[in-house]
Amino acid sequence: MVAQVEIVSEREGRAGWVFTAQVLDEGGTLRRHDVNLAWADYNLWSGSGADEPARVAAAVLRFLLTKQEADEVPAQLDAATTRRRYPDADTEIPRLVG
Repeated sequence: MVAQVEIVSEREGRAGWVFTAQVLDEGGTLRRHDVNLAWADYNLWSGSGADEPARVAAAVLRFLLTKQEADEVPAQLDAATTRRRYPDADTEIPRLVG
């Protein structure tokens, strides 16, 4: 089973959005994460700007789950950190969005 990601809430932050997500990992453990998604990162990963921001945030988590074990993904994360840590994030996240 592949981990499942669900966005359960969205609110506006200072420079973008903050999403609360649930991740059901391969072992059946349910984890919650707060994902900060800046407008600049959204614009980069949603080329057309037509994607729901929640889809982009979910794609960031799905991408991270290909790089880390579910229990290693922080409970609070900034999507921009993903770009700095993984060079392929800017090509893979848009693919996961659409």
